[in-house]
Amino acid sequence: MTNPFKPLTKDDIANVLGLSLRTVENWVNDGTLPSPKKLGNRVYWHPGVFYSWLDLRLSTKNAQDDLAAQSCALLGNEEHGRKSKVAAKSPKTEIEKRRARDQEKLDAMLS
Repeated sequence: MTNPFKPLTKDDIANVLGLSLRTVENWVNDGTLPSPKKLGNRVYWHPGVFYSWLDLRLSTKNAQDDLAAQSCALLGNEEHGRKSKVAAKSPKTEIEKRRARDQEKLDAMLS
């Protein structure tokens, strides 16, 4: 008999990454983290989805490109990928500046 998995909560994600709950929310909103699924009034991540995202994120040389590609693959959303490429060519918006700052923080924490 296999053990059922435990879905990850926002608190779990924050603890694993060493982030605040608000940063987890910001990263979900700007596409840095894969989106959770809503069950009732709560949101959960499937552990396989989250840990595969984290594994890919930690094991790549060019994390920004791989993160965008992996996020698109997890979301199954080709339109998301097209928007990312367009956004990369345009001047930095406030969200992109925050994403870059958060990315630097994550890189510093993981190195």
